[in-house]
Amino acid sequence: MRRIICIMLIIACACSCNRFDIDEVLLPREDLSMTLNGKVQFSFDDNTCQIGYNDARNEFRLHDDSVGNWVKLTCKARPSSVGQTVKADLSWTSSTSNKSRKGLTFTVEKIEQDGRIWLWCQSDNIGLVVKVI
Repeated sequence: MRRIICIMLIIACACSCNRFDIDEVLLPREDLSMTLNGKVQFSFDDNTCQIGYNDARNEFRLHDDSVGNWVKLTCKARPSSVGQTVKADLSWTSSTSNKSRKGLTFTVEKIEQDGRIWLWCQSDNIGLVVKVI
């Protein structure tokens, strides 16, 4: 019986751990980007990419010049302060198809004076660095 309890505790601890820490996955990033489960899905390159921001729709867009790779985040409210939670819809291209998730909850983790905003969705392990232009 004691062995069963120990095994159950180990399984419970393993299931509750989040392998993706924002201090490793998101906050060190200086580039505009999207990460999913610790892997970069999109990284902005000044030479081959463009950004867009629509204040009326609270919409952030990142895409390459061919518009073959892109990320679009539409927030219900403008992310404006650290600690704020924002509901948003996210869509992006992956290596095989277009993906989207609706009704995600992001937490504003960091804001810089140049307009960059670091957002983290803990439930889906999604990190975004976007910019108000």
